[in-house]
Amino acid sequence: MHFKKTVSFLLAAYSTSAFADTDPLDREIIDLQQVNITASPFALKQEDLVISSHSLSDHELNRAIQSSLGATLENQPGITSTAYAPGASRPIIRGLGGDRVRILQNGTDTFDVSFTSPDHGVSVEPLLTERIEIVHGPASLLYGNAAIGGVVNVIDKSMPTEPVNGIEGTAEARGSSVSDETVFGTSIQGGDGNFAWSIGYVKRDAEDYDIPGYAESAFQRELEAHEDEDEHHDEEEHEESEEEGEHEEGEDHDHEHEEEVFGTLENSFMESESLSLGLSWFGEGVTYGLAFNQYDSFYGVPGHAHAHEDEHDEEGHDEGEEGHDEDEEGHDEEEGEHDDEHGEEEESVVIDLKKQHFSFRAEWINPIDFFESIELDIGYGDYEHTELEGTAEDREVGTQFFRDGFDLRLVGIHEPIDNLTGAWGFHAKEESFEAIGEEAFVPSNDLSSYALFAIERLQTDWGAIEFGGRIENQSLTPDDNTLGDANETTYNLSLGTITRMQDNSIIALNFAYNQRAPNAAELYAFGPHAGTQSFEIGNADLDIEASINTEVSWRKSVGFVTGEITAYYSDFKNFVYLEHLEEEVFETLYPDADSDGLDILIAEAVDAEFYGVELDVSFHIIDTMAQRLHFSILMDQTRATNQTENNNLPRIPTRRIGARLDYEIGAWTMGAGARYHSKARHLAPDESPSESYTLAEADISYRFEAGQSVIELFAVGRNLTDEEARPNTSFVKDLVPLPGRNVELGARLFF
Repeated sequence: MHFKKTVSFLLAAYSTSAFADTDPLDREIIDLQQVNITASPFALKQEDLVISSHSLSDHELNRAIQSSLGATLENQPGITSTAYAPGASRPIIRGLGGDRVRILQNGTDTFDVSFTSPDHGVSVEPLLTERIEIVHGPASLLYGNAAIGGVVNVIDKSMPTEPVNGIEGTAEARGSSVSDETVFGTSIQGGDGNFAWSIGYVKRDAEDYDIPGYAESAFQRELEAHEDEDEHHDEEEHEESEEEGEHEEGEDHDHEHEEEVFGTLENSFMESESLSLGLSWFGEGVTYGLAFNQYDSFYGVPGHAHAHEDEHDEEGHDEGEEGHDEDEEGHDEEEGEHDDEHGEEEESVVIDLKKQHFSFRAEWINPIDFFESIELDIGYGDYEHTELEGTAEDREVGTQFFRDGFDLRLVGIHEPIDNLTGAWGFHAKEESFEAIGEEAFVPSNDLSSYALFAIERLQTDWGAIEFGGRIENQSLTPDDNTLGDANETTYNLSLGTITRMQDNSIIALNFAYNQRAPNAAELYAFGPHAGTQSFEIGNADLDIEASINTEVSWRKSVGFVTGEITAYYSDFKNFVYLEHLEEEVFETLYPDADSDGLDILIAEAVDAEFYGVELDVSFHIIDTMAQRLHFSILMDQTRATNQTENNNLPRIPTRRIGARLDYEIGAWTMGAGARYHSKARHLAPDESPSESYTLAEADISYRFEAGQSVIELFAVGRNLTDEEARPNTSFVKDLVPLPGRNVELGARLFF
C-alpha cells in the first residue's frame, strides 16, 4: 500500500542465462504477476493474497478497453456486466451487483449513482486508466457495506505515483465499425526534481450501434404477437363494424415496428468527454498528491419505450385513446437523427451526466514510533445527471439526480512484531443524494458512515495466516420526515490462510462473515423506475443482510501451467432482492397509487445461497526472449438460489467457457479466442428465457520506433460471427442485444 511501492511492477522471470541453450518446454516458466493494492493493505503479489483478485493493465487492458467499465471487464473471470447500453454498463461480480459491488476511483468512491439503477452510467473513462484492480468476493473489511460482493478500483493516470524527469506520455486514436465510434485520448506526465504533474483528455463520439437482427428477442416478439391476437379478438367481439380497419392499422404498425428495430439499436448512441489534472510532490519520507477529474457523458437509454408501450397496450382499450397517445408521447424510444431516416421524429430518453471528482493522497514513511507508514486518501465528488425526454429538437427534463460527498480512508501499517504485520485503519464517508422529477422513486436522503478496521498477517514457514475485523455505523436520514431514519451498526470478520506447496503452487483458503445495512432504495423506494422497467416499492422493515462466505483457490505462477482455480460459497440471511407483487395485492395495499401497468417489484428479504467456480489457466507452449505462445482456458459459473421460496434468483450469469491463443514475436502481438455463454437453465419465476451464444474475438498489433517515440498500430475484432447475444444479467435483455460484428482500428503513440 506504500505510495511509492504500490505502483505495479513485474517480477523478474529469471536471469538472462536461463534463456541460453535451454529447451522452452524443459525450463522453468514464470507467469508475470502484479501487486494488487486493492485486495490487501500490504504490498503483496496477487499469488500471495488470501482473497481472490485480478489486475488488468498494459496490453491486456488496452485490448479490453471499451466505452464503459462493465463492457471493459466483462471477459474477466467471474465478471459480467449489466449490459444495459454503451453509456451504462456496470460490473457484476459472481452474480452480485448494484450496491453490493463497490466501484472506486483511485481508492475512493466515484460518487455517481450507477448503483441505484442499471441505466445509470459509471462515471469513469476507461481510456485514461492505468490499471483496474478487481477483488472477487467480500472486501468488506477494507471498504465496508457496499463491498460485500467485491470491489473494482479504477486507478487512472491523473495522479503521478513516482518522480518524472522531463515529459512523457501516450496518445491514442481509434475508430469502431459497429457504431461509427471515434475516440481520441492523450495522457501526458512531466516533472522536475520533487514535482511531477499529469494531464489527460479523452473524447468519444458513437452513433447507434448495429445489431445482428431484431432489437426485440424472439420471445418478446412472440409475446407481442399473442397480445395482438388477443387484442384483435376483443375488437371483433365488441367492435365488429371496425374490425377490418383496426386490423389493417395493426398490420401497418407491426410493419413499421419491424423496420425500426431491425439492424440498428435505436437510441444507443454515446458521447463523452473527460479531463484529468494532477500534481504530486515527493519528499524525504513523505509524498503528497492531488488530482482532479471531470467526466461528462450524453447517451441514449434504449429499451424504455418498448417496455412501456407493451405494458400500456394491454390496458389501452380500458384507458382509451388518450392513454395511448400519452404513452407514445412519453416513452417512444428513438434518437432524432435516426428518426429522420424513417421520415418521422419520435421521442426518446437520454441522460446528460456530469461529474467532478477531487482526490488527495498523502503518505508518511516512519512518521512515528510503531508505524512503518501512514497513508491518507480523501475523495470528494460532485455528481449530477438529467434524464431528458422528447425529440432531439424538443427535449424536456424528466428526472434529475444529484449526489455529492467525501470519502476518507486513513491506514497505518505497524512495524513487524516478530512475524506479525498489521494494518489499522479509519474510514469515514458523508454524502447527500437528491432525486427530483417523475421517476424520483428514491427519496432524497443523507448518508454517513464511520468505521474502524484492522488486519493482521502472520508469516509462517509454510505460508501465512491473515485475520481481521471491521465495525461500521451507517446512518441514513431521508428528507421526508415521515419515513424515519435508519441507523445500523454492522460487523465484518475474516480469517484466511495461504499454503505453499512443493510444486510452487499456492492453496488459499478464506472464511468471512459479512453484514450489509439496507440502502435507501431498498428501504424507501416507491414509484416507477424505468431502469428496471418496473414500479419499485421499498421495505422499511428490512433487517441487516448477513452472509457467511468460504473461498478456496489454487494458484500457480511458475511452470508450464500457470493460473488460478477458485471455488466459492456464500450463505445469505436476509438477502434483499426485488420480488414480483401481484397487481391485485398492490391495489389492496396502495389504493391511491397507480402502477401505470408496469411490473410491480417489492424489496423482500430471503435466505439465499450463491456458489460457483472460476478457472483461468494458461499453458506456456513457447516462452523465450524471441517469442511467446500461450494457450488459455477460461470458465466461470455462478448459481444463486432463493432458499426461502425454493426457486432461483433472477438475472444470474450463465455458465461461460472460453479459450484463447496468444502469440508474440518481435514487434508483433496477436491473439484470437471465443467464449461460449450457455442457455439460462435456472430461471427465476416470471423471468424470460436467455438463449446460448458464442462471442469470437481476435486482435493484432505492431510496434515500431519513430525517432525517440514508439508507435503501435492495432486492430481488434469483437463478435466476429455477428451473433445475437442477450446476457441473462440484463434487465432489458429482450429489448437490448449486444452489438454485432465490430472491428476497431487505431494507433497509439508512446513518447
